[in-house]
Amino acid sequence: MEKEIQLIPAKKKSRNAGKEAVKKLRVAAYCRVSTDHEEQEGSYKIQVEHYENYINSHPEWELAGVYADEGISGLSTKNRASFKKMIKDCHAGKIDMIITKSISRFARNTVDCLRYIRELKSMQIPVIFESENINTCDAKGEVMLTILASLAQQESENISRNVKLGLKFRYQKGFVMVNHKKFLGYDRDVDGKLIINEEEAAVVRFIFEDYLSGKSAGQIAKRLEAKGVLTGAGMSHWHDTTIMKMLQNEKYIGDNLTQKTITVDTLNKVRKINKGDEDQYYIKNSHPAIIEREIFEMVREEMRRRSKMKKAGKRVYPSKYPLADVLVCGNCKNRFYRLTRYYPGKKKDYEWICKRRLYGKGNEKCDMRIVKEQLLQQYVIEAISQIGVSDSIDYSDDLVKNYIKKIMIFDDYVLVETIEL
Repeated sequence: MEKEIQLIPAKKKSRNAGKEAVKKLRVAAYCRVSTDHEEQEGSYKIQVEHYENYINSHPEWELAGVYADEGISGLSTKNRASFKKMIKDCHAGKIDMIITKSISRFARNTVDCLRYIRELKSMQIPVIFESENINTCDAKGEVMLTILASLAQQESENISRNVKLGLKFRYQKGFVMVNHKKFLGYDRDVDGKLIINEEEAAVVRFIFEDYLSGKSAGQIAKRLEAKGVLTGAGMSHWHDTTIMKMLQNEKYIGDNLTQKTITVDTLNKVRKINKGDEDQYYIKNSHPAIIEREIFEMVREEMRRRSKMKKAGKRVYPSKYPLADVLVCGNCKNRFYRLTRYYPGKKKDYEWICKRRLYGKGNEKCDMRIVKEQLLQQYVIEAISQIGVSDSIDYSDDLVKNYIKKIMIFDDYVLVETIEL
């Protein structure tokens, strides 16, 4: 028998039939600008306004919202709050279609891009990419999308490499960029150069001074909190690790060590400490200093001393130097700090210097002489011998703790005051 083929024509609907029952397509838009610089704010606002007008201009569409992330990189969707909310609203049945400018605006990570496209496609929610003219629910949409998304990711990685190369060239010429917003002690002038914020710089000097006087990082942190001083990030709570980082930060003496950390995973923004993996540049005198180099070196020496004390199982506090508690400047009545001096061809030597000679400025700077520690030790021995403690004694820290009340340093003599027996 021969095959019989019968056509069953489709039923044609009247244009007006059920017109009022037709549901509008709920269309959402996603837009993003990749930096938080002021010049990008206009672009961000323009994109939002554009999509609101564009969707409202289609009578068969209904605006389901404009989801916008500002100042966020497109390499990963991990930190894009509006993007995540849009996907959540899609699952909640609030969105029927999504419009975005381009694949690079949606995501520059191929894996993320395809995963979300397929997730939305399973809910029959198409994504329209205007620049590439792609509808993800078309048969050839995903093939084109895979190719273009890969290119977008490659472009992003190329941009990242170019940025790193550009920074390297800047470092070689001595130009550096410092995030002053979270860096206590500095602001930027109109030319973008670092300038000292005197109010914050006073806090920095306080930290260095307190550490040299024998305070621990934890004690300094508690003192700052008690004074109501805020951190560089504007937080009221101070961590002792923050104090230690500040004490070791070469930027406070006007220098800059670049690339302390490096990016090892561009897509996931993973960084690690640079332990010789990439070149570093140490730029000296790159900006105004808050702390004098001599004081900075004193802090480093004190850190090494305390580290050795801890390793040896000895107590670090109170200070190892009993002389610090009894030395007084005869000119300004301030205390003295211990300096470590290194001389060519001989071992290191120790000296004591007035606090205001170190920190004072202008008329407030003390001109009291620097005193050799060996000379002070001899004065201690002579003073104790005169009160009849012993006929023959050698200097020790216990002698200072038990018998010396005060040592006044003057320009041409030293006055030692002993404890009454």
